[in-house]
Parts: sequence; C-alpha cells; structure tokens
Amino acid sequence: MNAILVTLRKELVSYCYSPVSYLVAVLFYLLHGTLLHALVVAFSLGGADADILPTQSYGLMSTFVMVVLVPALLTMRCFAEERRSGSLEVLVTAPVRDHELVLGKWGAAAAFYALLWLPTVLVLWVLTTDWFLATPLSFGPVLTAYLGMFLISAMLLAFGVFASSLTDNVLLAAILAVLCNLGLLVLPGVLHRHVAPWLDNPWVRQVYEKVWVFDHFSNWFARGLLDTSQVVFYLGGIAFFLFLTVLSLGTRRLA
Repeated sequence: MNAILVTLRKELVSYCYSPVSYLVAVLFYLLHGTLLHALVVAFSLGGADADILPTQSYGLMSTFVMVVLVPALLTMRCFAEERRSGSLEVLVTAPVRDHELVLGKWGAAAAFYALLWLPTVLVLWVLTTDWFLATPLSFGPVLTAYLGMFLISAMLLAFGVFASSLTDNVLLAAILAVLCNLGLLVLPGVLHRHVAPWLDNPWVRQVYEKVWVFDHFSNWFARGLLDTSQVVFYLGGIAFFLFLTVLSLGTRRLA
C-alpha cells in the first residue's frame, strides 16, 4: 500500500509540474467557457427552462473532448516514455510489485483528471446565480452526472495506461487510447442499425447495452439516475484494463 501511495504522489507531482497538463487545462477551459457562454446566452434570449442547463452542458463538444482526448493525453507518457528512456527496466527490477506501480500511476492520472474536471461544477453554480440565470442548481442530479462522467473517464484512463505499457512511442500510445475511447463512446451507436436484428436475443441485447457507454450516461447518469449494475460495469472495466497492464509489465519483466 505504501508503494502505491509513493508512486501516486510522485506521478501526481509530475502532472502538476508538466507544462502539457497546464496546456490541456487552459485549452479545455477556453473551449468549455466559450461554448458554455454561448449556451447561457441562448437560454437567456430564448427563455428556456434554466433547470435543464446542466443537462445541456453535458452535451457540449468540450465535454466530449474532455472524455475522449484528455485521458489519452494524461496517460500516454505513463510507461511509453519510461520504455523509450530505458528507465522502465529500473522500475521493473525495483522492489515494487507490478500492480502497485500500475495502481499508483492510474490513481495519479485519475486524481489529476478529477482536479481538472471538478471546477466545472463551480462554473455551473456561478451561472445559476442572480448575476446570470437566477435559478437554483440541483446538486443531486449534477453530482450523479459527474459521477458517471468520472467512472467513464476512469475506465478510459485505465485503458490509456494499458496502451502506454504496450509501446515506447508516446504518440502511438495516445492514438491507441483515443481510438479506444471513440470506439466505446461512438461505435455502438453507429452500429445500432446493423445490430438491431440480433437484439431480440436477451444475451446479445444485454451485452450491447452494457458496452454502449454513451447510452448509459445519457439515459441514466445525465438524468440524475444511478444504476448500480452500470457502476459495477465501469469498475470491472477499470480492473480489467489495469490487470492487462500488469500482465504487460509482467511479460516485460520476464523478457
């Protein structure tokens, strides 16, 4: 446990000192702020129900970028950079178990991701004050939606760590992670028409519904609804990809 915390603290400090992290944060909030401002203006001019502002904000392009692109950028250097520099050999021969190393690196990425993402809750609250839309913010549904987004992103971060363990090319690791993220979020919806004839089979339907990540979020978390089976699905996905990462490091150790 101590090794996990040491690795987590070391990686988290490296994120805080990395110029890439600050560049990601600045670009994200510039994009998110611009799109959110346009959304608030549309609500004000159109007289729309301000209660649905949080739900509409989840569908902004900046949210899609945060979920698809940012996990890949945060995790691309986890193991790929160390493989390229040769420092991974030092790590795998150190008195630290592979799973402790993996959990520490993933935990640091997840913690830093949360630090990047959570301030948007404060932004939503500011927009609902008397200075802007003058409507109370229902924090229950908002926090449920943010829990859903964090679970999705945590699973994508786990895959990003796994992708980074497969190569010594940082760019390739990022591309692999982005392709996986797009596949989980977009591909099931694109293939829905082709899969529809097989959905009468309860097993096929259940598997298809479980892997359609975007549908989970839009129909449950974004509406303030919490389904424990979906929470278990994401936790299982995190464990699965982290397990694959441990296996990847194990093969490296044997080599």
